[in-house]
Amino acid sequence: MNKGFSEKMGGLDTSPIRKAFELATTLKDPINLSIGQPHFPCPPNIVEALNKAARDGKTAYTLSGGIPELKDSLIEKYSVVNNIKYATPQKILITSGISSALLLLFNALINKGDECLVISPYFLMYPSMLRFNGAIVHTINEDFSEKDLDQFKSKKLKLIIFSNPSNPSGYVMKRKQLENLAELAERTDAYLISDEIYELFDYDKSFISVGSFYDKAITLTGFSKTYSMTGLRLASILASEEVIKALTTLQQYTIVCAPSTTQYAGIEALKTDMSSYIQDYKEKRDFVYESLKDYYPLRKSEGAFYFFFKIKGNDEDFVKRAVTEKKLILVPGFIFIDSHEYIRLSFASEWDNLRRGISALRELS
Repeated sequence: MNKGFSEKMGGLDTSPIRKAFELATTLKDPINLSIGQPHFPCPPNIVEALNKAARDGKTAYTLSGGIPELKDSLIEKYSVVNNIKYATPQKILITSGISSALLLLFNALINKGDECLVISPYFLMYPSMLRFNGAIVHTINEDFSEKDLDQFKSKKLKLIIFSNPSNPSGYVMKRKQLENLAELAERTDAYLISDEIYELFDYDKSFISVGSFYDKAITLTGFSKTYSMTGLRLASILASEEVIKALTTLQQYTIVCAPSTTQYAGIEALKTDMSSYIQDYKEKRDFVYESLKDYYPLRKSEGAFYFFFKIKGNDEDFVKRAVTEKKLILVPGFIFIDSHEYIRLSFASEWDNLRRGISALRELS
């Protein structure tokens, strides 16, 4: 590490997901099943709303907390989609993507030595950035029972965080599990953070937002995955007024505000029916499961657009072999879990590419 850099930077490395993305650009006709990004373009009505905002001159700074019109739309969305009835403008912060939301939360909440619980497998940013801020990270597998949480009940946890539906596994947390986490948060005085960026990718209608019954939850909503707005950077945080006030102040000194025109596009996005897109992904989910269940130990993905499954041998070796022999790009599982036995597959793909990838995986098994 360069002696001029912060010691904290020593714990960060280039994301293997980004490396996979870069690798795809170097191969001729690759089969890319690595990136967590929708394969479909942003719907045209959303793009037009973005363009109209720019044409109308809405390109200046907005309020740091976000434009009131988008907050109003989000209040309705929280009520209808999440069954959260207590959202108000004072409890919402608009920010530049879920990553920025996490950056704000971790910087505002974490002191060195704070103990945090992360549900595993996890979005790689959770443990990496918690440790970057000096936290002590504990993990527990996503199929935990109430008894499994007993080991944490005597701890002073600062926060508990999970994605629901899960990146990377597609697991949708059960209501009893959510209730158990809420009880643990109460017992340990922890913030309970639910990252719900994949909430509409709920193929079996089993998703429940923890905020629907636990009003102390911090709920993260993102536009990137649902509406294919990954590069437009837009998300919201729903939390107590006290937390939102602190985060808004921190945003004023860092991110400043979410992109202005993107916020207006967000209003249009929340009016957009995405059911046909979700149905397409459900069919792809079913195709992957039926095609691979006899070749790998597979649990059917319930949400998001991933499968996370065990392979024979080391994940990094498997990924290298897939690239070398099949031009198939996958993500090694070690970045999501403390193990080298898994890989992540994204089925956010055109059908032809997906079929080629599944055929290659069967031959690699």
